[in-house]
Amino acid sequence: MDTTGWTTWTLPDPHLGMPVLGLRHPPDWTAQGQVTWVPEQAESPEHHWFQVTHPGRVAMLQSWPRFDFTWPGGVPWQPNGQGRSYLPPDSPDRLLGAVLPQLLGQGAQQPSRFEVRPLPDWAARFRIPPDQLSPGVVYTGLHARAEASVNGQHRRLEILGFHYSVTNQAVFSTITNHGLFLAVLSAAADRFDELRPTLYAILDATTPNPAWTAATNQVGQQNTEAFQARAASARWAAFQAEQSSIAAVGAAAADLRATQASNAQAQFDQAMRPPPLAGTPGISAQEAWRNVLGGVEAVDDPNSSQGNTKYVSSSTAVTWQNEKGEVIETDDVNLDPNINSHTTWKVVRRYGQ
Repeated sequence: MDTTGWTTWTLPDPHLGMPVLGLRHPPDWTAQGQVTWVPEQAESPEHHWFQVTHPGRVAMLQSWPRFDFTWPGGVPWQPNGQGRSYLPPDSPDRLLGAVLPQLLGQGAQQPSRFEVRPLPDWAARFRIPPDQLSPGVVYTGLHARAEASVNGQHRRLEILGFHYSVTNQAVFSTITNHGLFLAVLSAAADRFDELRPTLYAILDATTPNPAWTAATNQVGQQNTEAFQARAASARWAAFQAEQSSIAAVGAAAADLRATQASNAQAQFDQAMRPPPLAGTPGISAQEAWRNVLGGVEAVDDPNSSQGNTKYVSSSTAVTWQNEKGEVIETDDVNLDPNINSHTTWKVVRRYGQ
């Protein structure tokens, strides 16, 4: 189609101070669009759209803002706070069918015809160079046709675009994992064939600004790196907290084991400690316990200049001792060893008494 004399129009981005894209259209047609940046939607804060309209609004070319979806995380079609909606992954044609009511707009009735076929040359059609194809992303071109009544007028639409699906979540964040890029050519059904070449000529003349694309990619990369850094920091903090908890649990377990061992030892010592032996103030508890275990008791040794003791059986009723230190142990309490004896016997005195 001869486009000589067509008007040149650019879509400005006030945020970056440069045009997003440029296109040409017939002089009596009008073009409008908008670029918005939402800093809170850090992964991809930029959104833009444009449309070129026939003077009698008989026909229109629309480039829609990107439809981004993520899953899982929420109820389908609910916003996720990052400018996306929750939506389970699905086939490209079914996803396109899901957004068709938005493309038709208010006042549209159920489409009377809707068909989808592959668009193999989508990259060329949208002027996307090979270096803009992200690794780990699968792209599927879409070409759909639909007919529906919109505000009482029977209209025909052609939808061109592509579906993308992230296959490598190690490279991309989990905020976005599939979506649609779409351009819609529409006109009154009875004039669609007449105006279709003009609509395609406008679409084919639309050229992205490489400088703007590079700038937005840089912003997206910085935001993604910041997001990944925050995620890594969160993971590291969680790891440290986990390790701290493990250490605290280990220390508590060690303290518990030490306390249990100490208590057990104390209980054992208490159970094994003998009661103080009455009448033996000079005997230590350990020595008294040893004597009890051995069945002996300590008595004074009169032959020791150091006041040492000697041990006699603790099981006999009476123990006699003479001046030579000799002893007689007997259970006969009536026995008197002094009778007919050349030595003097006395009942032994317990050590310390």
